[in-house]
Amino acid sequence: MPEPHARSTGPTRRQILLTGAAAAGTALGSELLDAGPAAAADTSSTAASAAVDLTRPTSPFPHVWERVVSGDWAKQALRRDYQDQLFDCHDELGFESLRFHGALNTSMSTYSPTVNGRPRNPAFSNDDYSFFNIDQIYDALVDRGMHPFVELSSMPASLQASAPPFSLMLYDFNQMEPKDYALWGKVVGDFARHMVDRYGLREVRKWPFEVWNEPNLSVFFNGDQQAYFRLYQYAAEAIKNVDASLRVGGPATSAGQLSFGPPRSPGVRYYREFMQWATAKDVPVDFGSAHGYESDTGTGSQGPASFFKQNRADTPSGLPLYISETNVTSDIGNPILDRSDAAASFLRTITETVGVVDALAYWSFTDIYEEMGQADKPFHGGFGLRNIHGVKKPAYRLLQILHTVGEHRVPLTLAGAPDTVGGLAVTGSVRGGVDVLLYNHALATGDGSAPVPARPATLTVTLRGVRAGARARVRRIDEDHTNPYREWVELGSPEYPTRRQLHDIEKASEVEDRPLELKSDRGAGVARFTLTLPPEGVAAVHVG
Repeated sequence: MPEPHARSTGPTRRQILLTGAAAAGTALGSELLDAGPAAAADTSSTAASAAVDLTRPTSPFPHVWERVVSGDWAKQALRRDYQDQLFDCHDELGFESLRFHGALNTSMSTYSPTVNGRPRNPAFSNDDYSFFNIDQIYDALVDRGMHPFVELSSMPASLQASAPPFSLMLYDFNQMEPKDYALWGKVVGDFARHMVDRYGLREVRKWPFEVWNEPNLSVFFNGDQQAYFRLYQYAAEAIKNVDASLRVGGPATSAGQLSFGPPRSPGVRYYREFMQWATAKDVPVDFGSAHGYESDTGTGSQGPASFFKQNRADTPSGLPLYISETNVTSDIGNPILDRSDAAASFLRTITETVGVVDALAYWSFTDIYEEMGQADKPFHGGFGLRNIHGVKKPAYRLLQILHTVGEHRVPLTLAGAPDTVGGLAVTGSVRGGVDVLLYNHALATGDGSAPVPARPATLTVTLRGVRAGARARVRRIDEDHTNPYREWVELGSPEYPTRRQLHDIEKASEVEDRPLELKSDRGAGVARFTLTLPPEGVAAVHVG
C-alpha cells in the first residue's frame, strides 16, 4: 500500500501516450528498482493565523467549476450507469454541461459514407450521416436541463488523409488530418445544422463548439500547427455559416507538454500563437479553451493556475476562457486521484483562479472511463469524481460543499502560514453567515520530482462583523475524514467488493458536519476559531 499521501513519480498518462507503453514500462521498472525506504512522516505542526472581515466590500465568486464537467468519450455516454452518475452530479453538484471526446469518431457512425472502406448500405440512411447515436446523448442532456459542450473530434475514417501510424488508446480517437479540408468543413457545418434543426437555435446558442482536443500533442493531432489552424478555420466558418450566433473556439491545448513528430509549440505558447493568428486573419473565435494539470511540466508557483493566468493574458479582451480539462495529475493510476489530495488541489486551483477563468472543468466526473482500458478495481487512481460503482470520492464531496456556498467573496488574509495553506471566505448562501474554506496542499514541482510534503498547520481564524450568537460547524476532508479509499484498503482491497462492502465504502465517503468551538468578543462583533489542517486536507467552516 502506498504511503497515505505519497506522490507517484512514475510515468504520467501523457508520457504513456507520447512515448508508448514499452518506454513507460521501462521507466516504471527503473523507479521500482531505485526506490529507497520511505521517509518518516513529519507530524510537527506549524501555527498561523487568518483574518476575515465581513464589513468590507465583497467581490464576485462565480461557480465556474459548475459550468462544465468532462467525461471520457462519446460511446461511454450511451451507457445507463454513466448517465445515472452524470445526472446525480448535475442534481447534487450543479453541473450545467458535459464535454467528451469523439462525437465524430468512426465508431459513432456520425459521418459514415463508408464502413471499413466499403459503401454503406443505402437502406440505412438517406445521406452520409447517422446522427442517431449522438442524438441519444444530447437528448438525454437537454431533457435533464444540461447542455452539450461540443468537442469536434475525431477524424472519421472516411475523411482521413491516411491511416493513423499508431493508437495507444482503447477507443478510436483518430488523430489524422482530413484528406479534404473543404469536406471536413461541410461535415462540421452539417453537424451543426442538424443540431439547430433538432434542438432549436435558442438551445444550441448555449453550446460551445470546441474545435478538436490538444492539437499540440501528436497523439491527438498528426498535423503541425498550420494544419490545425486550417482545420480550425474550416470548422469555425462552417459553424458561423449555419448561424452567426453559434459559439466556436479553441484550441484546447495541453499545457506544458512537448510532442514528437512535426514540430509544434508547447501548450501556453501554442495558445498564444493561435490567438495571434486568429486575430490577424479575422477568423471567428468566441472563446479560448485550454487544459492544464498540476503534474504538467513547467507549472509555476501557482500550479495549473500559473498556466491559466498566462492563457488569460493571451486571450483577446472580451472573450471568455474555458479550461475544459484539469485535475491534480494527468498520471492515471496515481492513488492521489482517489484521496483528499485531489480535493485540496482543486480547491487551491479554484481559489487562485477567481476572476481568471470562465469555466473550470474537472477531468472527469466518473471512473467509467476507457481511454487506457476499463479498470475493474474500485480504486485504481482513476480521474473520476466517482468510482466505477458510483462511490463519491473526496473531490466530489468538496464540490458538494462548494455548491452550497454563495457567490460573494470576502477578503481572507493569512499571516505566518506555510505556502501549502490557503483558502477563501464566501457569503451569500441561502443559510446566511459566511463559509470559510481552507486547504493544505503541496503543489507538484513541475519537473517530475516529488514535492516536499505538506505539514500539519494549525490556523486561528478571526472574523470581524459576525452577528451576536453566531455558531460554527466544520466539515473535513482528509486522511481521517471522508476517505472511502482507506475503508476499501482496510477491507482487504477487494477487486470485486460485495454489496455489503460497497455499502461500507460508500458510508466512509460521507461528510460529517460537526460543531466547532467559536470564541466571541461580546459586543465587538469579533469571533475566532482554531483548527489544524492535516497534510492534503480541506476544512469547510460555516459561521452563522
